Amino acid sequence: MFEQLGLIGCGLMGGSFALAMKKAGLVKRVVGYSKSPSTTERARQMGVIDVEAPSALLAVSGADIVLLAVPVSATESTFKAIRHLIGPNTLLMDVGSTKRDVVDAARRVLRDNLGAFVPCHPIAGKEVSGVEYADADLYAGKQVIITPIERTFTVQLQKAVDVWTALGSHVAKMSPQSHDAAYAAVSHLPHLIAFALINGITGQEHGKEYLSLAGPGFRDFTRIAASDPTMWRDIFVANREELLAQSQLFQQTLRELEQLISSSNGDALEALIDKASETRANWRISSPQKSHK
Repeated sequence: MFEQLGLIGCGLMGGSFALAMKKAGLVKRVVGYSKSPSTTERARQMGVIDVEAPSALLAVSGADIVLLAVPVSATESTFKAIRHLIGPNTLLMDVGSTKRDVVDAARRVLRDNLGAFVPCHPIAGKEVSGVEYADADLYAGKQVIITPIERTFTVQLQKAVDVWTALGSHVAKMSPQSHDAAYAAVSHLPHLIAFALINGITGQEHGKEYLSLAGPGFRDFTRIAASDPTMWRDIFVANREELLAQSQLFQQTLRELEQLISSSNGDALEALIDKASETRANWRISSPQKSHK
């Protein structure tokens, strides 16, 4: 059990982690800080945190486990705010959706205490944001990708694995580079496409009318377009090289389909649709256990 969780960012992800830690009996006290005082106050009222901290540094004071649940663009400034109270025995984690930029920020700021940091990415969330949506079971049954670096302390790495496992998560390890390449393809690009599709339709003269006629398929396909704009702006910018590479590959496959439609090549068109259909029908969300370099 941990004595104190220092929670920086009391929104959906951070709040859910705090509730999950409490539910699992893994922490005695949670001290929280958010940039918005009203968020921190709401978190205390809901029982997500026990004590409101007036600053990120004071949220970390006395904590043996610290979670950063802030936008990835705020990671480096948050590291700077708390670095003086991060010690070799602290378990410091984040929940950012990109990892290379987070690791680079940690290298620049944490220096001698870099080994205390274990970069994490829980593959969990909702289309809504805010502490009022915090859920103690958000991480149960979900994947958590851990991306340790060469200086990550073995003890802290094992503690991180143990924590997420105790919360019911399936833990996998990857390098930061492999993580960002993979999630550009299976997470970041789908969000980009969903945002573009919605804007493309609503930008048309009869766009609103078309939306009123959409059915369950459209609803399911575009569900992620309702995600938090600030968070996804930061993710797209942080992982822009990998995302743009995936976008180019997607455009190539889209153009191939367009050419077959244009030439009325039904057989080839059906073959590509069948290939995609079979792949999707046989796909299952996995729980990878191997380390990817």
